Amino acid sequence: MPFTKVDDKGRVVLPNELRRRLSINPGDEFAVEELGPDSIVLKKINLRALLEEIIEKAKDMDLDKLEAEIEEEANKLARQKYKVLERL
Repeated sequence: MPFTKVDDKGRVVLPNELRRRLSINPGDEFAVEELGPDSIVLKKINLRALLEEIIEKAKDMDLDKLEAEIEEEANKLARQKYKVLERL
């Protein structure tokens, strides 16, 4: 298992063999998640592709239907919270 250090700017250098095997290049972006007190996970992401995918999905969204669903869910939650009986 190779070892590395954190520099004074918080950077960690990944071993060259790992960068080659995982095709990690300068400028690649990562999501960082803490697993526990002594563990983190780096997940390589393509932020540009992710945003483009979200934009494409949003183009096909029926906003009127979405608004009606949100309103229906909000009313349902309010009825539950305030224990209001539904009208027949």
